Amino acid sequence: MGDLVSIVIPVYNAEKYLVEALESAINQTYQNIEIVAVDDGSSDRSIQILESYGSKIKLVKQSNSGPAVARNRGVREAGGKWIAFLDSDDIWDLDKIRQQLDSVGNNKWCYTDSVFMGGVNDGKRDGLFNTKHSGNVFEKLIYVNFIGTSCLLIEREMFLQAGGFDEELRSIEDWELWIRLSKKNPISYIDQALVNYRIHPSSDSRGTRRTLPSHMAVINKVFGAGGVAQGYTKLRSSAKANSFGICSQIAEEEGDYFFSLTCAARALAHEPFNFRRIDRTVKIFIKSALSIIGIKL
Repeated sequence: MGDLVSIVIPVYNAEKYLVEALESAINQTYQNIEIVAVDDGSSDRSIQILESYGSKIKLVKQSNSGPAVARNRGVREAGGKWIAFLDSDDIWDLDKIRQQLDSVGNNKWCYTDSVFMGGVNDGKRDGLFNTKHSGNVFEKLIYVNFIGTSCLLIEREMFLQAGGFDEELRSIEDWELWIRLSKKNPISYIDQALVNYRIHPSSDSRGTRRTLPSHMAVINKVFGAGGVAQGYTKLRSSAKANSFGICSQIAEEEGDYFFSLTCAARALAHEPFNFRRIDRTVKIFIKSALSIIGIKL
C-alpha cells in the first residue's frame, strides 16, 4: 500500500475556495492518505464545509493563531510518515503525491513547480520567475525562496526534529524553515507544475507593507548570531536586495506605486551597481510620477 501521507491544510475564512482544495486532496491517485484540516478560528462557513466531509477529514479547531501555528498543530496531529502541506485556496494536480513519492529517492523532502491562478501572471509557471534547484540548495535558498508551501512533501520526523515553523512569524515562515532544513538536507525537485497557486487580494504573499517586515525578520534571524547562515555575511546584502525587489514587484502589481518605488530604491541601495536594480528603480519612478498626475502606463 505504501507509506501513509498526511495532508495538512490550515484553514482560515476559506469558504470561497475550500471545496476545490479539499477535492484535489481527497481525489489523489495515491490513496494511502489522511487529511488533517486545522481551522484557525474561522468566522465564515469554513467549519460547516469541513464538517460536511465527515470521516474523510480529521478536523482540528483552534483560536486564531496564524498559519505557522496551524501547520505545526496539524503535523503534531498527523500520523503519516510523510507530510504534504496544502493551502486552503490552492489546488493540486491529482497525481501530485504519487509523483513526489516516486521522485523523492533517498532524500527526505521533495517539491514541485506551480502555476499561478489569478493576478497578472495567471497561467504562468512560477519557475519562469524563480529558478528552481535541487540537491544542496542552502546557498540558493538564503538568497530567495523558490519552494512553495503547497508544493512540498516532507518526512514528518525531519520536520519535527527541526522544530517546525517559527510561530513568531506571521508570514514568510516557510522560507525560514526551508533555509534551516536545507543546511544539511538535500532536496528533490519535480520539474512539473503540479500545484495551482491562487493569487487574490487576501493571499499571504500579497500585502507587501505587511509582509516586508517578515522578510527582514527572516534575513536577520538566519544571518544573525547563531543563525544557520551566520558565516555567509557576503550574501546578506544580496538577500535583502532581493526581498526588497520582490516586494517592489508585488506592490506594483497591487497598484501601490509609492511603496513599490520605496522598495526598489532600498534594493538598489544594497546593490548599487546592479543594472537590473537601476533599471527597475527608474521605471517605477516614472510610473509613480505618471500615476500622481493621473496617467497610467
